[in-house]
Amino acid sequence: MGRLLRTSYAEVAKDKIGPLALNCQTKLTGNTYYPAGKTYAEAIEAALADYTPAASIKNPIPEQTALLAQYRKVLDAALAAAAKYANGLYPDNEAALLSTGLELSKEREKHTTLPPPKKYSLHDGTEPDTLCAKVTRADYAVATEIRYTDDPSLPWYEWKSVTTTRPSVLLRGYKKKPEVFAMFRSVGGDTDDQEFSEVVSRVVQ
Repeated sequence: MGRLLRTSYAEVAKDKIGPLALNCQTKLTGNTYYPAGKTYAEAIEAALADYTPAASIKNPIPEQTALLAQYRKVLDAALAAAAKYANGLYPDNEAALLSTGLELSKEREKHTTLPPPKKYSLHDGTEPDTLCAKVTRADYAVATEIRYTDDPSLPWYEWKSVTTTRPSVLLRGYKKKPEVFAMFRSVGGDTDDQEFSEVVSRVVQ
């Protein structure tokens, strides 16, 4: 399946939504790709009839601002309905989709393999018998997995694990004096098999 038309318009700027909607209305009317295009064009036209004058008010009072927000939701919904209709008919025909006057959704940037975090370290914990792991999340990662143990001879998958989106996390479960080892890897690529960082260690105080 190719790229499809965007189906969310709430993020489109106020000064751009009107021209975009008008262009879509014009291009859907009589468009030979879309037998029901006129119906969607009329819905957009009706939404614009309310939205355009409301959007042109220079210093709106609160009631006018609230009305404008309502009209914008109706307009966004009309554009989304047209986009979904087109996507359903031509999921693999970008030319047909673009003939609606709407935009294709952005391609998601893929990062199959994510590097491990570049900045990571172990520190004394803020509570007794704990260590504090600090980490700066790698680019494109949604979180960081931390593996830690006091027995580095164990295979990595038997080390304790915590996944965090925060820059620091307490590692618990050790009494004073053992040396704890930790390594870090990124979470969020297209595969769970990401590379770990170098191992760091610290003695629990």
